[in-house]
Amino acid sequence: MTTPKPHHAVDVVVVVPARDEADRIAACLHSVRASLERAADLGAVRRVAVAVIGHHCADDTLGQADRILAGLPHVLLDDETSATVGDVRAVGVRAALDLLPTPREVWILNTDADSVVPASWVTDVLAHAGRDQQAVVGMTHLSRDGLGAVKRPDNPAAAVAYRRIIRAGIHGQTHDHVYGANLAVRADAYAAVGEFRSVRVGEDAALVQALVDDGRPIARPRGVVVSTSARRHGRAAGGLATLLDSLDQEHRAAS
Repeated sequence: MTTPKPHHAVDVVVVVPARDEADRIAACLHSVRASLERAADLGAVRRVAVAVIGHHCADDTLGQADRILAGLPHVLLDDETSATVGDVRAVGVRAALDLLPTPREVWILNTDADSVVPASWVTDVLAHAGRDQQAVVGMTHLSRDGLGAVKRPDNPAAAVAYRRIIRAGIHGQTHDHVYGANLAVRADAYAAVGEFRSVRVGEDAALVQALVDDGRPIARPRGVVVSTSARRHGRAAGGLATLLDSLDQEHRAAS
């Protein structure tokens, strides 16, 4: 299926928080770069920028990011002060927007360092944005990436339970899920509702709820999908990795 072209070109920033992701950041940023370049080739974007926020990194995450993003407007932040994942994302958004002087219409696209976006990601998001939406909340699917710690729930009952959770939030071609790995918001709407909240977990859901409460139109397409790690020990307690680990433990204990 051909992705419809957005009604006009916009500026786009992509924000990627990372903590000791040297073994995954390359795949993430190569995919982000390819998606931005495709959007530029199609005339869907004017200016672009990428922000990678290394939160308490002890490895070469930022060095790898700098090499991969060479020639593309980007900023790398060595963040040793943010207390929550919400703070990290907010810092990244501010830094990315600072790279676009005199911004016009800007879209903030968020993903995670353990995720890989499709080549059509940026254009898919902007196609939905062009339908008078102020945020686009996409989906994710779990993937294997060749790393031993990355796998789907290895207990069949846990896998079934996870699929049940996902299905419960799907309604035709839309859904109720929220993932920081696949979340876009127009910059003016983002500023109007107060940016990412300073919360330990659920900063993505908190932002979307703030947009809903403010009456902002939001697209929740099932077809905009990002591949994300199914690891059991993530960088933010209470996130997807915690859910997968708890499902494994729960159903392992019951078997």
